[in-house]
Amino acid sequence: MKEVIIAGIGLAVVAILIVTAHQNYRRFHRPLLTTSYQAVTLTNGSVYYGRIDHLGSDHPVLRGAFSVQQESDPKTGEMRYVITKRTDGANGADHMIFPVTSIAFVEPVRADSTIGKLISKEYPAR
Repeated sequence: MKEVIIAGIGLAVVAILIVTAHQNYRRFHRPLLTTSYQAVTLTNGSVYYGRIDHLGSDHPVLRGAFSVQQESDPKTGEMRYVITKRTDGANGADHMIFPVTSIAFVEPVRADSTIGKLISKEYPAR
């Protein structure tokens, strides 16, 4: 009878260890980023662009952060996109640190997309 109880406890401990290891693997597994820039959409609806580091951690960092705004060209009246760098703001921030709970999703920015072309125009390859 003791052997059955000890075996049951042993199996329960092994099961708990397997579940814990699986949860930690999922938590710390880093997604594969295949593009130079990413769009980070926050839970409040704000969207920022840049190069995200430490994705999969509790506080991802967006380097070279900027936002893109749509405005009307005063001469032609056409709508155009304009990059607003965070470094040009009042605090001159060159990166942003987000709590992971504030990020709704992260998307790749393809080089041939509208935003990708705007980025390459503003930040030409060196």
